[in-house]
Order: sequence, then structure tokens, then C-alpha cells
Amino acid sequence: MTIAPMVALILLGLIAAWFDVRQGRVPNALTYPAMVGGLVYWAAAGWLALQSWQPLGDSAVGLLAGLVPALALVLMGGLGGGDMKLMGAVGAWLASWTAVLDAAVYALLVAVLLAFFVMFRRGIVKQTLARVIGAAVMASARVKPDLPDARDPETVTVPFAVGIAVGAALAGAEHLLGWQPPWSVW
Repeated sequence: MTIAPMVALILLGLIAAWFDVRQGRVPNALTYPAMVGGLVYWAAAGWLALQSWQPLGDSAVGLLAGLVPALALVLMGGLGGGDMKLMGAVGAWLASWTAVLDAAVYALLVAVLLAFFVMFRRGIVKQTLARVIGAAVMASARVKPDLPDARDPETVTVPFAVGIAVGAALAGAEHLLGWQPPWSVW
């Protein structure tokens, strides 16, 4: 990884986070060009520097490593489509499936912290914990839990693009500097 994709990741993350906080969504007009941009960058960089298409292949694998697990979360109703495509774009720019997984772990950790912040700020900690425990009990009894619809305007959501932005920046910095994430020692 070099500085150029790191700058692209940071800009992508900042713009996506801004949209998610302000509008509650990550637009396709940002994610699709970002995915293509990552692939094109790594194709050009690989061919010009190494006379190889390997970096393009790494970028494509990174894109899939971002999209596929996020797609599973979208299908379960736990993630929006814009967040899924943003993870794909992050993967295309990171060009490393392991760095994409690191970014996802960091994103989830940041999202959990954001969720606690939102719960405390709105005064819904007890209500949320009761729902989570109730859903866990119902799921263990193999009964579909009755959870609020995320599309309902009264439902409180967390701007996951903020977590993705922070996670991508951390994973990109680790990748750039050759550092290992804390969980890689296991």
C-alpha cells in the first residue's frame, strides 16, 4: 500500500460518514465510482510499476472480501446497502482481503461505541438492553424476535459509515506501516 490509496480511503470515508450522519444513507454516486476507482488505480499502479496485473487481482479480491460478508448482513437486515457497497469500495482500495477484514473488525468496534453513545444520549439504554435480551431469549427458543423496523422513522440507527471510515483508516494505516492488528497474534 502507498500514500495515494490511503488518501483515497480517508477521503472516501469522510464523505461517506458525512452523508450517513446527515442523510442516513451512503449514496451510490459515491460507492460505485469508488469501487471502480480502486480497481483502476491498482490496475494502473501494478502495470506501471511491476508489469503485473497482480495488484488488480488483489483489489478485486479485496472488493469481494468487503462485499460478500456485508451482503450477508444486508440480507439479515442488520446493514444497509450503501454500507455494503462502501465496504466493497474499501476493499478495492485496500487491495488486501486481510486488511478488509481488519477494517470490518475496527468498524464493528467503532459502531458499538457509537451505539452506546446514541443510547446514552437518547436515554434509551434500558429499553435497548431489554430488547436485546428479549431478542436473544426468543432466538434461543427458535422464535423470530419482534424487532422494530429499521425503516421506521422512530427507530434509532447508528451511522455505520462512520465506523467503516475509522476502520478503513486504521486498517489502511496498519497495512501501510506493516503493522499487525492486535488479534493477529492469536
